[in-house]
Amino acid sequence: MELRQLRYFVEAARHRSISKAARALYIVQPALTAQIKALEDELGTVLLIRSTRGVTLTETGALTYRDAVGILEAAERMKSRHAKQKPPIPRAIRVGIPNGMTHAFTAQLIDRSLSTLGVHVEIVEGMSGFLLELLSKRRIDIGVLFAAQPLKGFDIAPLAVEALGLVGPPGDLDPGKPKDFAALANLPLILTSDRHGLGKVIHAHARRTHTALNVHAVVDSVTEIKRLVAMGIGYTILAPLVYAEEVEHGILSATSLRKPALMRQLVTAKWRSNPRDEDVAHIRKLIHDIRFDPSCPP
Repeated sequence: MELRQLRYFVEAARHRSISKAARALYIVQPALTAQIKALEDELGTVLLIRSTRGVTLTETGALTYRDAVGILEAAERMKSRHAKQKPPIPRAIRVGIPNGMTHAFTAQLIDRSLSTLGVHVEIVEGMSGFLLELLSKRRIDIGVLFAAQPLKGFDIAPLAVEALGLVGPPGDLDPGKPKDFAALANLPLILTSDRHGLGKVIHAHARRTHTALNVHAVVDSVTEIKRLVAMGIGYTILAPLVYAEEVEHGILSATSLRKPALMRQLVTAKWRSNPRDEDVAHIRKLIHDIRFDPSCPP
């Protein structure tokens, strides 16, 4: 005897019609009839009387109907009780990483979070200003951000200090000939806006050194900035981690900046309280444990 047979029999008795019960159960009539007939054969009795007006319960059928309803209700209670006891699958910890830096973190972070912690990680890539907005709205749990951003109220931990470099069209810049920061006044620059960490650092450095930057265009997309620079439209300032691959393949050229060097600090930021504080703390530690050199020379 199967619960399915009892359920089919109960539906037929409630609707007093094989055709109506079949439609309610989304099965064809022959399949429904066959299951009820199998139940009758197993019990050795007739449960339903068929006629042109539908079906009616026999005396034995009425008793069986009450028993079947009780069995089905007990089965549902058992399923519900065990479902409540089953722990819910926790959502992934969301980590925001600035554009161009995901390759330094993502593979190691996802692999190690699963293998050592059993915690799923969801990576969100974007401009640092966008990531800060997501963190403020609790749409990410941890943000890899920059100390120059307005991070008051968050739990901040220093991650790394990186030296920014000057990036130009292919073959234009010699990595063996660093540029003075003041020389940027004579170059057409393509920069991000100062609503993002990179733009804030560059413009603050220019103010401190009394350098009037020649901003040719403002583009809030690192990928698009690199494409424009590769086309020879201008120069930009980025971290080596972001442009190293393009320099290696001859798509861009780069050199370091000096007098003074342009540095920025990476941090991890999270809310001081989080429903999954323990998991967030473990994932944050993994980010800090991942080895990369953001200040490698171009």
